[in-house]
Amino acid sequence: MASVSACGSLPSAGSPQEAGDFLKSTLSCASIDIASPREVQRVEAMGMTGINGGGECQDPAGDDGDVDFLTIEDMEAFQTAVKGDEDEQDDLMIGDDFAVDPGSDDQRRQLLKAGLLFLNCTSDFKAPSGRTAEEGAVEGCATTDYSEDLD
Repeated sequence: MASVSACGSLPSAGSPQEAGDFLKSTLSCASIDIASPREVQRVEAMGMTGINGGGECQDPAGDDGDVDFLTIEDMEAFQTAVKGDEDEQDDLMIGDDFAVDPGSDDQRRQLLKAGLLFLNCTSDFKAPSGRTAEEGAVEGCATTDYSEDLD
């Protein structure tokens, strides 16, 4: 099962299966589909670096769509890739060593309650009053409990 990282607050998963277990317990997935090495290579070929696995939470409760996730071996490389691709920055959420692409506001709220944070790599991002933001692994990225898209 996912655990809290040594640095404090973000949940950690040591493997794609543990990340899947975290999502299964948080979002009540019907099943977890772990990505094959070939599928992971395709994601890397599209420019997503620093990853070592991933998968999909299939049929989560609430019928809000499947949830993709990646396990991360190099957070700096991963955040650099996200920062360079604005299409990847839409409400991506991270733990200590994995990232989740939720499909709905309800899923985002559940993942926030479970300890994940949004990764924001928008230049000059400042969290509004009452929200938190910490420096990310690379300059120009932050982890935050705020998303302007979340009502």
